[in-house]
Amino acid sequence: MDIINSTKSVLSKIPSFRRVVVGVSGGADSVVLAHVLNELGYDITIAHLNHKLRGRESDGDELYVMNLAKMWGVGYVGERINIPREGNLENNARNIRYEFLEKVRQECEADYIAVAHHFDDQIETVLMHMARGAGLRGRIGMRPLSDKLIRPLLEVRRKDIEEYAKEKNLSFRTDKSNFDTNLERCFWRQTAIPALGYDDIAEEVRETIKEAGEKLEVLLKKAERWIFINFSENKFNKEHFNMLPNDVKSEVLIQILGPNDLYEASINRLIEFLQDGQSGRMVKVKNLVFSIEHSNVLVRQYIDASIGLPKAQITTNGIKWGKWIIKANSNISDCGIQISDLYVRQWKAGDKFRPSGMNGTKKLQDFFVDSKIPLHLRMQIPIIVNEKDDIISVGDLRIADGYENLKHSLLIKSEE
Repeated sequence: MDIINSTKSVLSKIPSFRRVVVGVSGGADSVVLAHVLNELGYDITIAHLNHKLRGRESDGDELYVMNLAKMWGVGYVGERINIPREGNLENNARNIRYEFLEKVRQECEADYIAVAHHFDDQIETVLMHMARGAGLRGRIGMRPLSDKLIRPLLEVRRKDIEEYAKEKNLSFRTDKSNFDTNLERCFWRQTAIPALGYDDIAEEVRETIKEAGEKLEVLLKKAERWIFINFSENKFNKEHFNMLPNDVKSEVLIQILGPNDLYEASINRLIEFLQDGQSGRMVKVKNLVFSIEHSNVLVRQYIDASIGLPKAQITTNGIKWGKWIIKANSNISDCGIQISDLYVRQWKAGDKFRPSGMNGTKKLQDFFVDSKIPLHLRMQIPIIVNEKDDIISVGDLRIADGYENLKHSLLIKSEE
């Protein structure tokens, strides 16, 4: 396979860009990715996170990647960090790695983060998702573009990456943990897929991805239309919902709940509850509560008082509120408001504000609906208020009428 042309084909499906941060571990996949993007003329910055999980080997990886960037004359950002051992170590490492890469992307003002997932990784991902009972989205697998993350090698096989490295005389590091079959992905890579037959399973996975993508596109349109017509003020009619085909029911619920960390078994249990549940019953799925009241199903945010975000005063030094950094510039008093009058809190029932450029007030709930903010995200959006609890700004989405001069004096920035 011609990796250069394959990469160009994938990149053609992504909005054009010039500057990109490339996550490089030192392994063949990420080294080849960085080399290909550099060859194609992109402005790359190599980023490497030393997890310190393999002692001297981890330090060797760090030194190798740093020297590689120096040899190629490209930017380099490295960091060392201790990974929390509590819970799932792999997940902890992955989450911290992506947080690091996003931080580097923002610092470098890059358009995207490029990672070296290839087609063999895609096969493993789809099979693992299917084994766990994932729905259509799980069968689609990884996408070339996910927000600020791109996967230029997603159509390339691992053997072609190794051949490219050999052809270009690229050295790389080998992580021995990649051969530990006690790890789920390594088991699929080293044992299950070879036993099933790579070529056969690869073709089946390609067909699965294609069929799932086509079906999901149709279901998305049907579900979005049903929600637009039937889901209002956080409720929908139970009878109307139960008249839908099961696959459309599933997609409606996924749209309400958010697709992350949601499996087919959870959706099926919720569909069964909405089919048979009596008035007064309720069930919690993820961070939402579905309750049946006569002919309607009410959906509300589940709020655990022990983890709820408190109301907090904003300062010129800045505060961290959830996943947001909120800061007022020292010249904010020139805008007619005192720093001591600024607070941040969560959305609450009955909230109204007067959006800039509009006549009259608007319910915050309606504003969220019009802005297509999913229900499961609304409690995470910072509501900026004054000491009288008048809404000044809805996160970084909309400033209130009369406070337009605060746009450059009030920083509201998500860490994601």
